[in-house]
Amino acid sequence: MTDLMVLFPKIDERLTKKNAREILKSYAPMKRRISYGDSVYDLTQAIQYSDMPKNHSNRNGQENKMAKMFRYVSKDSMNYTRKINEIDLALKSLPDIYGRILQYSYCELNPCRVNEIAAKLKGYRINDLGQYEEFHYSVKNIEKLKAAALIQFAEAYKDGELLAFEK
Repeated sequence: MTDLMVLFPKIDERLTKKNAREILKSYAPMKRRISYGDSVYDLTQAIQYSDMPKNHSNRNGQENKMAKMFRYVSKDSMNYTRKINEIDLALKSLPDIYGRILQYSYCELNPCRVNEIAAKLKGYRINDLGQYEEFHYSVKNIEKLKAAALIQFAEAYKDGELLAFEK
């Protein structure tokens, strides 16, 4: 029995959930700090007409286009974009209900409280007659699901980087 404990150390759930919350709480501020205006995401360029020759032998046209495209992209915004993508990837790897709960709680412009999430989320089950019926989750049920979702998010984020283990 002691060999199993060495192979699979016990997760410190309180600290693991705290680590997951810290990362998820940073999602919305990072999203706000990224400027989508004149950055890599704005790849459309206006057509310019001119009577000048198109080919300038002393310039590299592709290099100029790339320089214009990336002129407002900072190192911070690239890091924010990378972190946001890592969080999105971890959320997508979770079961649907867990991903939606964490999305509503941390990643929305206006984060929802537990009772608001309970009102928004619907579940479906098969009743005794074999028909699908809709149900809403209780606040207590959402709290339990959110706790489990935070643990699973910690496992999924960067191969378990957020997991904390008991000593």
